[in-house]
Amino acid sequence: MKFKLLFPTLLLLFLSTTVFSQNRQRANRPAPQPVSESVENILETLTKKLELSEDQKESSEEILTTYFESLENLREEGARPDRSKMETFSKNRDADFEALLTDSQNKKYLEVKDKLFQQRQRRRPNN
Repeated sequence: MKFKLLFPTLLLLFLSTTVFSQNRQRANRPAPQPVSESVENILETLTKKLELSEDQKESSEEILTTYFESLENLREEGARPDRSKMETFSKNRDADFEALLTDSQNKKYLEVKDKLFQQRQRRRPNN
């Protein structure tokens, strides 16, 4: 008789603990930075490093806004973002910058772009 009560109680306790821990993991994720902040931060760095003119600065802001909004829309679809689409967005962004910048600015852009647009990579435990 005790076993009939003990087993379902332990099972229920185990399941509720598992569900609760999964919800906490999602809650601890940092919220993504708003598009406007991302654009502003990168634009500030690009303006300093590449010495952008006012026209170039305005065009760069449009390029960056389009890029980050595309990524945001891809994330909002719910499923894991498609890597090929993300790479397409990056290639389009780089092509737009290449058309906008002078040769010397393009060289500097290629040097700093990886640091500016790097994706956080998950660290995997060593097995």
